[in-house]
Order: sequence, then C-alpha cells, then structure tokens
Amino acid sequence: MQVEQAIDTHGAETVYQAAAQYLEGDTTALAAVGLEVESLGEAWRIQSIAWQSMPLEDQAAEYLESYRALAGC
Repeated sequence: MQVEQAIDTHGAETVYQAAAQYLEGDTTALAAVGLEVESLGEAWRIQSIAWQSMPLEDQAAEYLESYRALAGC
C-alpha cells in the first residue's frame, strides 16, 4: 500500500501515530495501517508525509501534547 492510500483509508493522524510508534520500537505499528517498511528512515518519511496531510488543528494539538510531555505537565 502506498502512503497516500494509507492516509486516505486510515486518516493522516492514524498513520502519523503509527509511524511514531514504529520509531519508538513497535515494528508492527505501520503494518497495522497497511505499510511495510525496512528502515527507520522510511518510517520517518512516512511520518513526514502524514504530518503534511494533517489539518493545522491536529498539528497544533500534536505540538501541545509533545510540549506537555517534555515539560512534564
């Protein structure tokens, strides 16, 4: 499955989160949205494409969640 197809089928945020989980060590996360990868670089590319497809509101929410996690809130 192509990245764009996965985004159309599962949504950009779901694909973004699956790539994030893969990058954190869950090697089955991207397969759950129909994507097979062989490297961390490929997972990062998928995450970047999904990020660009997310609405600004979802990007802002992700920024806020990341900030809170880093700040310990």
